[in-house]
Amino acid sequence: MKKNQRIFLLLIILAAAAAWLYYKKSAPTIKGELRDFAVKDTASIDKLFLADRDGNTVTLVRQAVDRWIVNNKFIARQDAVDNLLYTISAVEVRSPVGKNLYNNTMKLMAAKAVKIEIYSGEKILKTYYVGHPTMDNLGTFMYLESSSVPFITHIPGFNGFLSTRYFTKEAEWRNKFIFRLNPRRITEVEVMDLARPYRSFLLQRQSDSSYVVKKTTDNQFVNPVDVTKIRSFLLAFEDTYFERIENRAEKSLVDSILQTGPFASIMVKMDDGGGKQLICYRMPPNPEGSLQIKFDGKPQPFDLDRFYGKMSGDSALLVCQYMHFDRIFKDPANFRPGADASPKEQRLK
Repeated sequence: MKKNQRIFLLLIILAAAAAWLYYKKSAPTIKGELRDFAVKDTASIDKLFLADRDGNTVTLVRQAVDRWIVNNKFIARQDAVDNLLYTISAVEVRSPVGKNLYNNTMKLMAAKAVKIEIYSGEKILKTYYVGHPTMDNLGTFMYLESSSVPFITHIPGFNGFLSTRYFTKEAEWRNKFIFRLNPRRITEVEVMDLARPYRSFLLQRQSDSSYVVKKTTDNQFVNPVDVTKIRSFLLAFEDTYFERIENRAEKSLVDSILQTGPFASIMVKMDDGGGKQLICYRMPPNPEGSLQIKFDGKPQPFDLDRFYGKMSGDSALLVCQYMHFDRIFKDPANFRPGADASPKEQRLK
């Protein structure tokens, strides 16, 4: 009886040993740190660098909790930054790439992947490459630098792929504000209407915090002025933005428009000595747009819905809508009490 018990016990030990060896052999052998893409503490991240194989690079630097700068030029779109930071914190490995897909996956990633470096101070927290989506569009191929194998990643609960969140075009990262200024800090606004000089004016804040409006054609002051209208005018500089960056028009057309010269300019000066200037150019008429036909049946000489703008020190050509600038393009007489005119009527004059 005891002999049988000893044999049974030996069989149990041998079975347990065999199970342990099988588990050890079949379990993943890839180190945990080489499959961990996520950075959970996004508050510690203060710089992100992204680059693609076409030479596009984007550096995002945190200036405040909700303020990031793109390539040391523009304020970044906060929605895009928040989306990327969430992805960085929530991304998980779904599975390693199998041997049958390894070569093809690495070849595609070498040609199309986006590299991201994640920094905290001068320290690089993570560097990895973001590739193409899986066939079912529910996973994304990623490769962690120094790893031996790429992985299929995802965000649990999200049905989609992640590569679109790691984009590298500078223009797509910048926010769309042209003027996002504190009205209380504006000391001077000069609006030059080169097509209609009588509409050009200079608004200045005085030492007693009152304002004066002066016609630039004859240096005559507008008297009296309506303080409420001046405040409303200055509020326009809190949230004036452009529609998109022009990347559809032929270069020859753009060159022709710029050579024709601007029709207006807007210069804003601040109490800290800083300033911003927008130079405005006419856009050719759009047959499908509104208000493009004169009352006599002839086409308008320019688009009455949109115009082009260039910020000083910025090479991008911006597509702007008049509806966002009608608060700024004013006849100086409109600052008088009781004066009013339809913005579209003003455009047609």
